[in-house]
Amino acid sequence: MSRFPEYQDAFTFNMFGRNDLPFYVIISRLTKNYPLHYHNFAELSFVIEGSGEEILNGKRHALKCGSASLLLPNHIHEIRMPTGSKLTKYCCMFDIDLLLSNTLDPQFRYKILKIGSELPSHYDVPPEHLDYFTSLVEEMFREYHSKRFGTKTIIQSKLSEAIVFLLRMTQEHEEQDSALNLDKTSAVMEMLKYIHLHYNEELNLPLLSERLERNQKYLSSAFKRYVGKSFVEYLHHLRVGRATSMLLTTNLNISDIALEIGFDNFRTFSRVFKELRGTTPQEFRRHARDNPDTAL
Repeated sequence: MSRFPEYQDAFTFNMFGRNDLPFYVIISRLTKNYPLHYHNFAELSFVIEGSGEEILNGKRHALKCGSASLLLPNHIHEIRMPTGSKLTKYCCMFDIDLLLSNTLDPQFRYKILKIGSELPSHYDVPPEHLDYFTSLVEEMFREYHSKRFGTKTIIQSKLSEAIVFLLRMTQEHEEQDSALNLDKTSAVMEMLKYIHLHYNEELNLPLLSERLERNQKYLSSAFKRYVGKSFVEYLHHLRVGRATSMLLTTNLNISDIALEIGFDNFRTFSRVFKELRGTTPQEFRRHARDNPDTAL
């Protein structure tokens, strides 16, 4: 049976945007599989009881008490539940702008956009920090379901604190970003934000220049300097990363995948994919099906 990811947008959930805040949080109790899907908002989930398995952008990991998953918009994921098992988790859904609007800490915004590519989407909170992280999520839940003064501020603060904690868990595996000139990254951050939200649409540097009202040559130079890749290289890596997930987790026709991620020409998609992955999309999918544990 063919498997196609279900698309969900913010209006799928009637609590999204309550009190004019683009955020909602629920306690989700699962006893059966949650199908393959993606959505146009970000998600932070945190398991408080039970076990299962999550497949996130084609990568499998176990879910248990203390498991946290952080997904950007359009990340593909599903949850598989063994027969007779149960799982309880907090699900926080929010507009990514809640995080990207933080103008005080450009490094924070920069790291967020690496999630799912250069930074992991799945984390296991260490036992010694479990009470602390649980309290952050519980406080968001209580605030969201209250009508107290300052609720929006508290939620945004606790959400940022929770995500900073997860990102700090990866810090020892990363080089420090001290070389970044924080006063000159605002244009690059706006570019990254736009690219991640519109990568599957027609997208080029002249269009970005027009949207951001910045000089094209300046944007190109700044992007290359601070990101380490040209605009086109970064866009290709992002699109091929999404294509890889779709090849692994869906049965969509490869030409449809090319269109879905922003390539209007199949030959171009196939060429770029081979340049970055060392194999064609067809060969990649075939190898992944024959060798499911070594696909990524």
